[in-house]
Amino acid sequence: MKKLLFAYSIILLLAGCTATNQTAKQANSQAQSRVPLQRLYSKSKFLDNGSSVRVYITLDADRTLTLGEVSKDFNISYSLYPDYSSKQQLLSSGTITLTPDNVSENNGLLTFWFDIPKPKDLFVGLALTDIKDLKTNNKIVNDCLLRFQSGKVSDYFIFFDKSGRIPQTKNYCTVEDTVMIKSLDNRSQLFKVFRYKYEFEAALSPMSTTPRTPSKSLFVDSSFTIESNKPFVLSHDALYYFSKDTTEAFGIGLVVTDKRYPKLTRPEKLVRPLIYMSTNTETADLYNSKDPKRTLDNYWLNIMQGNQPTAKRTIKAFYQRVEQANKLFTTYKEGWKTDRGMVFIIMGDPIRIARTKDKEVWTYTRASQYSELNFTFTKRVNQFVEDHYELQRYAEYQSIWFPTVEQWRNGDVVIK
Repeated sequence: MKKLLFAYSIILLLAGCTATNQTAKQANSQAQSRVPLQRLYSKSKFLDNGSSVRVYITLDADRTLTLGEVSKDFNISYSLYPDYSSKQQLLSSGTITLTPDNVSENNGLLTFWFDIPKPKDLFVGLALTDIKDLKTNNKIVNDCLLRFQSGKVSDYFIFFDKSGRIPQTKNYCTVEDTVMIKSLDNRSQLFKVFRYKYEFEAALSPMSTTPRTPSKSLFVDSSFTIESNKPFVLSHDALYYFSKDTTEAFGIGLVVTDKRYPKLTRPEKLVRPLIYMSTNTETADLYNSKDPKRTLDNYWLNIMQGNQPTAKRTIKAFYQRVEQANKLFTTYKEGWKTDRGMVFIIMGDPIRIARTKDKEVWTYTRASQYSELNFTFTKRVNQFVEDHYELQRYAEYQSIWFPTVEQWRNGDVVIK
């Protein structure tokens, strides 16, 4: 009984603490970057601004900065190309000066923005933004695929904070956040909002080459109308879909989560990501338990054979990965449930990421007996979000996946 109480106290402690390594880097350009996901990350969106396109980039600096320090600590420039495959054809470039008018800082999370003039007779373009942190010498290249002529509502409207100044570059907010949806020209627009209360499934394993049986259709739980430029709060955690015209194929999706997200804190939620390192019997026990606290305690104690220090370290590492996956990969469902989130949780930082218009390739090197291993994620059209990727699955992954899962179960995973 003492062991059970001890293990559960570890889980509660770790779930309530901030991860010690909270920053992570999104996969960026086709130029292969060696900055690991957990060292630096950026997210970007763009809005049509008439004769120009405004690019918003959110960067996790992993430290609190004054606005004066931001301008001194970062060198930022951009280059515009026709697409990923034409990076010898430079269309325009510029240096970004950060001032109080185009940057916001919140506990180390920087958001800055700049305008790129629209080239003539060009429908799309690729903005590569070079960001160098002079303090740490970290460098990142953010890629943002721009549409210069489009009818997509998400090219004109995005979510901002309650002030209407700071854009929300992630695909989620919490039930306590006040947000508004607006365009740069502050046009008035009514949006029909549909709420879907739905429990999406976790990703299939990389070896599952048989297509999943189609899930039941999404049903609208409720609907209502909001107006642009006016703050609002969504009081229920669910998936929301904003459409200015119900005949349009694409709108804007937003996941509303509990106030602790991207952390998972409640036992019934903490058990869910364990599907990636559990047997079918263990998963059934975890998911169907009427006492998730006790089941969670027993799970960790059993796989760690009662070794409490190892259990503590492994629990901390695992749920740090889950939190990072939620930060980076939340789309229309929680980040840990996505294909990229699953691979990140088990495999960790790739040593290299190559990104093109329609795919990402993550490269890993493991033990000396293995050559480089690639996970390829293909971008799929999705009505809710722009960044939905699906893993190309192969049975051959089992030779590396199962040993890595076994390392987790033995407490041998090393988090750098």
